[in-house]
Amino acid sequence: MGGDWYDVVELPGRRFGVVVGDVVGRGLDAAATMGQLRSAARALLLENNGPARVLEALDRFADLLPGAFCTTVFCGVIDPATRTVRYSSAGHLPALLVEPGGVVHRLQDAQSPPLAVSTGSERPESTAILATGARLLLYTDGLVERRDEIIDSGIERAQAALAAELPTAEAVVDHLCTVLLGQGRHGDDVALLVYLQS
Repeated sequence: MGGDWYDVVELPGRRFGVVVGDVVGRGLDAAATMGQLRSAARALLLENNGPARVLEALDRFADLLPGAFCTTVFCGVIDPATRTVRYSSAGHLPALLVEPGGVVHRLQDAQSPPLAVSTGSERPESTAILATGARLLLYTDGLVERRDEIIDSGIERAQAALAAELPTAEAVVDHLCTVLLGQGRHGDDVALLVYLQS
């Protein structure tokens, strides 16, 4: 039981809102805070807000919510028809985008502070292209962080695992979990979400 979460929200125009977040701490308090933030983010996406607007409103809510200080969140809107993802990040680790052929992009062009740190600030937003066959990974730090190494080492392992040629999102998730979590070295909650562009 902890504060990591992900969510997928169906939006008009056959688009999808995607969110991954991480509340500081563990246990029942963190889980309760997570549940409130997750519900709020879902409601904001359903109102057809873009990722930056979702995080701006979520920031104001987090400022009033005990336990939400310094929560990190990555919010995106995927449009399969235009092959794009619009995104904004509140202090979260960068989503990973692997193109066919293995070229890796870290989606870090729309970074801003975690929630409830500088409430009232505008959040940036950016757009990335999703080529046919591209794989997009959203995740929390429990997937890549290890006490005995810098976090970039874990992110690089995730990039390499994400580049494996696998047919389904489920197969990609299984492969990521085997490579990154299979040795039992992680000591934190983990949430991850994979999207494959067809």
